[in-house]
Amino acid sequence: MICPKNKNMGATLDMKSGNINQFKHLSKFDSLKKFNASMEQWYIDIHQQKLLTKSELIALKRLVRFSASVFGVCNAKIGTIVSATHNDTVGISRSSFKRMLLKMQAMELLTIYHTFNHGKQGHSVYVFNYYPSKGEGNLNSLSESIEPLKQEQIEPPKTSNLSKTNNNNINIRTDNTIPNIPTKFQELVKCYYKPKQVIELWKCVKNSTRYLTYYNEQQKINLGIDAFRQMICNLKLGYKIRKSIYSYFWGVLERKLDNEYMKIVRSA
Repeated sequence: MICPKNKNMGATLDMKSGNINQFKHLSKFDSLKKFNASMEQWYIDIHQQKLLTKSELIALKRLVRFSASVFGVCNAKIGTIVSATHNDTVGISRSSFKRMLLKMQAMELLTIYHTFNHGKQGHSVYVFNYYPSKGEGNLNSLSESIEPLKQEQIEPPKTSNLSKTNNNNINIRTDNTIPNIPTKFQELVKCYYKPKQVIELWKCVKNSTRYLTYYNEQQKINLGIDAFRQMICNLKLGYKIRKSIYSYFWGVLERKLDNEYMKIVRSA
């Protein structure tokens, strides 16, 4: 059951927080290609009208990436999306993400629903709308009454704490392989790092693709190997690691996923 409210407040869904598949009926698109084509039109208008700051545009693009599994629908938590924008050089604040949401609601690019579970408000569900036909645009409807939100400090993803794994808890098989880590990935990484670090670097791969349900295991392995080779190449060329190998590797993974998404958009 959907109960409409003020469009800037969103609507409520009489559904439990949880699996994205229960929100499939909210999708306005029947293919990823159509979703990308619609977003490409929105991006053109946003750029021409200068509607978003750099941070807000990053927030929107990251939300779009999280909406690929169910075309144009995302139910990830704000903290999860914001953390995904952080790597060794880029990251946005929670308040930037919220300002983006307000602006996108005002121009009717987004519809936001709030879920409730046992009477308590759960996560929000973000639903992208089709780019309007000619004459139906709403670019001038951005409300001047939108109040600025207070800046908030956002913690980077917890990849910097991954190194706390206890070496004594790592079980190495008699064939010198680490359980639950793809063989091809660990064979490459073990040439440079210890088993503990191999495990944490693979966690980076898993976490970066956590919400990309169309990614199969082999694609994750290929991404991890490709990103690791890129990281080693960068280090040999003299690039500096500012925090840890995990945050640096996370950044390489995120840039590769961003580039992959842009290729999909351009080919749409």
